[in-house]
Amino acid sequence: MKKIFTVALIALLIHTANAQAPVAMQHLELKKATSSHEIFAAKETQNKGLTIFAADKNRLTALHYNAAVFFKDSLSTTRPDKEYAFMAGYSYNASGQPQVYWVNDDFTKIQSLGFDFSNNAVSGSVLQLPLKDETVLSTFSENNSFFILALQDEQENKKERDDFLKLYVFNDGKYMQKVLDFADFTFKDSDNKETTLVELIEEYGIQKIDVPDFTALPVTASKIKMYVLNDRIVITLDHLPAFTQVITIATPTYAITERIVPQPALDKAGKSVSFYSADRLYQLKLNEEALELTATDLATGKLIKSHTATDKDSITFKNSPLLVQTGEKGGGTLKNTSKFLTRASWGEAALSVYKTPDDIMVVAGGVRSILSTGDILMGVALTSASVVSGGYGAGGIGSFMDPSRTQSVYFEGLFDENFEHRPYNEEQLAIDKISRFISNNSRSVSLQTVIRFNDYYLLGFYDEKAKLYVLLQFEDDSAY
Repeated sequence: MKKIFTVALIALLIHTANAQAPVAMQHLELKKATSSHEIFAAKETQNKGLTIFAADKNRLTALHYNAAVFFKDSLSTTRPDKEYAFMAGYSYNASGQPQVYWVNDDFTKIQSLGFDFSNNAVSGSVLQLPLKDETVLSTFSENNSFFILALQDEQENKKERDDFLKLYVFNDGKYMQKVLDFADFTFKDSDNKETTLVELIEEYGIQKIDVPDFTALPVTASKIKMYVLNDRIVITLDHLPAFTQVITIATPTYAITERIVPQPALDKAGKSVSFYSADRLYQLKLNEEALELTATDLATGKLIKSHTATDKDSITFKNSPLLVQTGEKGGGTLKNTSKFLTRASWGEAALSVYKTPDDIMVVAGGVRSILSTGDILMGVALTSASVVSGGYGAGGIGSFMDPSRTQSVYFEGLFDENFEHRPYNEEQLAIDKISRFISNNSRSVSLQTVIRFNDYYLLGFYDEKAKLYVLLQFEDDSAY
């Protein structure tokens, strides 16, 4: 009776949270202790399927769903040894069967587990990676493969630093190594002296952006960002105020190209940043007196349109008030553009772009850390988990821009494909609905995952009392 009541409660909560529907609820029992629980969502590119990997202290279970998110089957096996700390990524082979990759703390040893639902079998293999003198920057799964991006550590006996990154590509329990050589490209440091991409990454860090998900503003302040798409990897560098350097790595050929996009020019020096979205580069430059927001077509290098405002103007291309948010608390508003520019200039420029069903949403402003003295003295340590989530800090701004300890000053604007402002009411985003649902139901929701699936978002979570794994569908609202 208790379980029936819990399921009914879940259904009620789903209805009140503006979710489209409870897509699936599947029995799942994770044994104690809860500290060993882990859930990983793996979407398949070709057939649009989904696998959920759920682990407790002793067992690993794979829940298999089709493209309509109907439950098809499950397989269970023994969890890997304790030396494998967590699930870092997944791949799918040519037959559509998933593999999940467990890694040890330094990524030198990987346990690959393949789930063959057709034959009701699980197979495993151990992979050794030559990472003794390398630092892992990021891990990600894209286009049915799992990737580890690493850089070569500096060698004491070498006078010049080689400028390359290593990309390890995993599929079907095997891997190959690709060397991404940037020696043919020129990079400058903040003193306008020649340097290497590797040294810039070590100085500023690199932040992976999940495409096409909505990206929180504090994350976008990173000077070097990486966008992973089906057929290419795009790296943008914004450490110099005059321009954005865009490096594109085509996959699977791994040919590398470059484009330099000038930043807007204000009368006085300012903070600048960019955001890549749908083959366009959006750029923001601001200081205490003015801001300029631009969109450039990366295929041609041509400016699509720019929008400007001074401290004496109203920002005519915004659809929201001028907002201030500290951590996860609700924020206040600023009265005028002058106050906004002053506050935004205190920190780093930040810019996020997201495609809604009807518009291009731009969130523009500035962010600054509000670390306590204790936080600053202790520093922010880079852990294996933070690498998996996309952040290699290296002492750069990405290390400190934890959204829970950041003040954001920003406005939101809606634009059409020609980057013309659209003066309409803002639509409610799926990510806002998900955040509210989790906040309102924190006692029932644990081990939550959020993924973009087809044209909507899936929130997955474990209900410990009901022994259920639940998938809910959320969509962005239409503005018209």
